[in-house]
Amino acid sequence: MAQSAPVRAKIPTKNPQPSRAGVTRPAATVARPRRTGRSAFAAGTGRAVTRGDGRVVVEVEGGITVYPARRAGDRWRAVWYEGGRRRQCEAVAEDKLALKLARVAERLAADAPGLERPGADLIAWYLSPDRHPAGRAWSRKHADTQRRLCERFIAPVIAGVCCQDIRVADMQRIVNAAPTAGEGARLRRCLSAMVTAGIAAGYLTSPRLKEVHWQAAGRAAPGPQVAVAGESALFVDPAEIPADHDVARLGRALAAGRRGDLGELMASTAAYTGLRQGELFALTAAQVAPAARVITVDRKVVEVAGTLYLEAPKGRKRRSTIYPARTPAGYPLADRLAARAGQARAEQDAGTNPLGLMFPSPRGTWWRSSNFDRRVLAPAYHAAGWRDPHGEGAWTWHSLRHVFCTTALSGWHLEPADVSCMAGHATVRVTLDMYVGATAGVLDRARTATR
Repeated sequence: MAQSAPVRAKIPTKNPQPSRAGVTRPAATVARPRRTGRSAFAAGTGRAVTRGDGRVVVEVEGGITVYPARRAGDRWRAVWYEGGRRRQCEAVAEDKLALKLARVAERLAADAPGLERPGADLIAWYLSPDRHPAGRAWSRKHADTQRRLCERFIAPVIAGVCCQDIRVADMQRIVNAAPTAGEGARLRRCLSAMVTAGIAAGYLTSPRLKEVHWQAAGRAAPGPQVAVAGESALFVDPAEIPADHDVARLGRALAAGRRGDLGELMASTAAYTGLRQGELFALTAAQVAPAARVITVDRKVVEVAGTLYLEAPKGRKRRSTIYPARTPAGYPLADRLAARAGQARAEQDAGTNPLGLMFPSPRGTWWRSSNFDRRVLAPAYHAAGWRDPHGEGAWTWHSLRHVFCTTALSGWHLEPADVSCMAGHATVRVTLDMYVGATAGVLDRARTATR
């Protein structure tokens, strides 16, 4: 009696679809090679399977094991470990499996399991406060700005896209959606930070995603932007800095307004102490030392989504600054600040100014920047000639801070390092780049050298 054929063990890679009636399966044969002549996994290392049935599997880079089809109609299969889990994928042909594994190999080589997550997860990770080191969290204002940019521009483009499929073209589309060049630059910085965070967390792999810039496609191209050769981009043009008599004119316009002399004092304080607007809004009588003419800056007020918050100053750095007895235009700043500090303490005792603010709003609390700009500054700008009938002008309230820095450097002849400390700049290099510049005296030095 003829011996029966040995029974073959079934493997899970067999095509699970049932055969159609009347159709016979072809005889078992060895899988045919690809017609291109070269195997997609030729660079791998072959080894026999552990089951001992003589079948050869291929070990490819990244720890991926490829199981070729055993017979015609079977599927190619690959197995690997990712994120602590055993993963696998299948394809009907070798080249189709190779395409799938190319994406797997990219994730494994970069140790980036987040590449499979949607862009919405990348955005959520970027905005998450948990990713920041202790003591270096975003300020509320910055966090609100980043959230707004993500909701308005970034999420509509990549939220539903797999992180591994995000391309430079997607990032360019996001930046180009900005309505202005300034907003485009802000959005580009946001994307750059997001890409850096995404690469570190395993959501992205390509740093090229941040190499995009705002384009004026479909918009009226702005006129040529001319910069000074050799000058830093931080350099503040002297035309952007009001003169002392311009500051005095704004002060008189504020004195004629609804806040009276308090508005004039506020403008002079901003111009000759270097305090930012939010720092002025939060300034209390306790921070002013009239005898030493020193102001301690350790807080600011910010408005986020309609709510006011008291925070540490910019950069979370406490500092002290000084103010002159009289301004260059003759305003008695020291006497007026001393008198106002005493008045603020009396108001605090009376309950009309509970926080003891030097420059409170009409309700005795912090100003909202939007209200202050609209109700106080807007009419004063026009009265002082800081704005034309169309509302255009080179100077803003922040220009008063430039007045302090240039006065301290050129008028009081202080060292740049000292001015940097009082102004709260990140480094003295910032102070030099903004107010001293790199090209000052170039022609004089060249003229002397060529005599």
